[in-house]
Amino acid sequence: MDQMPAAIAPAVAPPVAAPQRPGRLGPAALVAVALLVPAAIFGAGAWAAWRSAWSDADRELTVAVEQAADFYQRMVENHARLAARIAEAIEGADDDAIRASEAPLQDRLARLLADAPLVVDALVVGASGELLVRAAAAPAAIGADYGRPFIAALQAAGASAVVVGPARRDAATADQAFSIARQREGSAGAIILLLPADRMGARMARMLPGTGGAVTLLVTDGQVVAQHPAIRDGAPRLDPQDPLMVALVAGRDRGVVDGAAPRTGIPQRIAFRRIEGRANLAVAVAQPRASIIERWRDSLTPLLLVALPAAIALWAFAWLAYRQQRALQATLAGLEQRVAERTASLREGEERLRLAIEAGRIGTWETDLATGLTTRSDRTLDILGLSPDGVALPFAAWEARIHPADRAGMRSAWDRAATGLVPGYRVEYRFQRPDGGWRWIESTAAVVRTDSATGLPLRLAGTNSDITDRREAEDRRDLLTKEVNHRARNTLAIVQAILRLTRAEDAAGYARLIEGRIAALARAQSLLAAERWTGAPLGTLLVEELAPFGGSEEARAAAGARFALDGPPLRLRAEVVQPLGMVVHELATNAAKHGALSTPAGRVAVTWHADEQSGLLHMRWAETGGPPPSFPMTRGVGSRVIEATITGQLGGSVERRWPTEGLVCDIALPLARMRAGPV
Repeated sequence: MDQMPAAIAPAVAPPVAAPQRPGRLGPAALVAVALLVPAAIFGAGAWAAWRSAWSDADRELTVAVEQAADFYQRMVENHARLAARIAEAIEGADDDAIRASEAPLQDRLARLLADAPLVVDALVVGASGELLVRAAAAPAAIGADYGRPFIAALQAAGASAVVVGPARRDAATADQAFSIARQREGSAGAIILLLPADRMGARMARMLPGTGGAVTLLVTDGQVVAQHPAIRDGAPRLDPQDPLMVALVAGRDRGVVDGAAPRTGIPQRIAFRRIEGRANLAVAVAQPRASIIERWRDSLTPLLLVALPAAIALWAFAWLAYRQQRALQATLAGLEQRVAERTASLREGEERLRLAIEAGRIGTWETDLATGLTTRSDRTLDILGLSPDGVALPFAAWEARIHPADRAGMRSAWDRAATGLVPGYRVEYRFQRPDGGWRWIESTAAVVRTDSATGLPLRLAGTNSDITDRREAEDRRDLLTKEVNHRARNTLAIVQAILRLTRAEDAAGYARLIEGRIAALARAQSLLAAERWTGAPLGTLLVEELAPFGGSEEARAAAGARFALDGPPLRLRAEVVQPLGMVVHELATNAAKHGALSTPAGRVAVTWHADEQSGLLHMRWAETGGPPPSFPMTRGVGSRVIEATITGQLGGSVERRWPTEGLVCDIALPLARMRAGPV
């Protein structure tokens, strides 16, 4: 078929398109609009309500924080003036004079504090921070150097500055209290007023919007001064990464941020503002985000009451219109279908053939025996490795590229079909492409035109298919079948040897030994099957064989693991997996009966490494923590199996020693016989 000089792709007429149906999309579009318009309206209303809920919340928080800031500003200023009056009352008295007149000073402080109901205590401290006198009647529970941080802060801030300290628990009052400190007139000492943090926070509770909110007075370094809800377990310090602290450190005077409650982690919306004239103080008002979202959900109820009935009515109208349109389209569809069937019948056979050829990735060819002209599809040229723009391969050159074993059969089939002896053929042959690669080709041919006078064929047509993958899969299947048969015979031989060599005192013991060895053999078989009989990783083989004895990956990862495996990745040949698995099983069985695994404290370490210079794979089985080892007086079946397998079947050597720690078994195996390839 390939002796012709040209490669011409046959033209295929495009299929005739069916006529358009007027209004085909009308009903579907109407239903879609009926579904989407209410959804869009509801979505837009929900989005607007969402934005309104957050906008309202931000506005309420901003108003509340402004009120709180004004309140705290007045509070700090009023008590700063009170501290100044106290300082004026003791002006000119040094620290010793103040100590000497403690009782009169306490009375004077009490009179000055009579008009300050929020002040729970007033302290006079010396230049070094020591407590000189205290207004509270209760015994002093404040350390002698309580005022030292305030003295340092006041000296750094200036003579007329006021320092606000964080809330702390006063043992005398059992309340959380925060401090307002001012320097004494003409002295390096200070006047410190203690105010109840809980009462300050409670006064601000009525300014909170909604429920579950919080108001906090804090120093810009993150230390809380006063708060509502009340501070119970000590004033917290805000984390520097808290969004509120980030905004304050960045120098912002006011704003709204998203954050979380310091102790509970509940998400909150927070409005903050620095107190005017007190740059190191700020007020924050927080509202749980959940309450804002709940407010938004409540606002959706009226929208649903309006949108849902409107949507139902619109859907009902759309459904009626859809039914009417479908009835009209059904009438038009009958007429269109008859026209389409008559139009499509002219191309139906050709279209089916084209689709089948494309789906099957089949190439086509056609030869005119009278003119010698052959036309081939692009797929045929691609299968043969020929260029669509290249010179056609002469018959002799094409025939020379057929595998010698297939050449005679292909030539005979072609000659018989071309001379009319047979109506066609179906052959498989190997073809060498111009790039040197071999491909299996399935070729079919049929006589499609004959001479009416002589009856001889005038035209042959056929297909070409690339069946290389199928033939290679069949070859692999045959090879795998042979390998499985070989492995099965070997396995039966090993089972027979196990049955013949196993010894036990009773039938139950004999059954246990047989079952253990057969199970070890089955695990090796399963591992080989999972690896498609190409070998197996040594580490995986050890894990599989040691799993019944506590050597699984989970057991080794747990505390008190009884096995430790250590060695580089190494892939074993398929033929050594079963024997080596039996050796590991015998070592583990012996350890469970007589060695380290017979006691709870026993441990086994298995290590291996490849010595490239000597060409050996070294493996070591080392037991520790078992009963005191002793040299065996007789060689058991397990020992004979280990020695026979290592020396006889695997061509290696084995050495066993019994130091005080336990059995040590060193195995050396020829690396070339063991290693299969990459893991």
